[in-house]
Amino acid sequence: MLHGYFDLPTFVFYSQGNVWVGSMFTNFSYKIDVNKPEEGDKTMRLRIWYGTQSIENVESFVFTEEFEYSKEGYEELIKVLNEQLEVYKADPSPKSSSLNL
Repeated sequence: MLHGYFDLPTFVFYSQGNVWVGSMFTNFSYKIDVNKPEEGDKTMRLRIWYGTQSIENVESFVFTEEFEYSKEGYEELIKVLNEQLEVYKADPSPKSSSLNL
């Protein structure tokens, strides 16, 4: 389903335990998953990094935020993801997250 710049799955996709990883403009990379702490409520987590490295090699993220685990929380996550892409587009100079090599 198209949400602004992003073609993302519906909330049901995440409720089945799936994660979504993608990129835009080569260097804007992101991951959406469900954070399941041992205590407390589940949340939806958005992590963004600049560069082409896989998430396993990212030492720090340029943006991380957690959202309510609900359809409304997912809609807010999508809004923030689009806002963060606008931030990136405003200054597309080479940016990269630290590598954990």
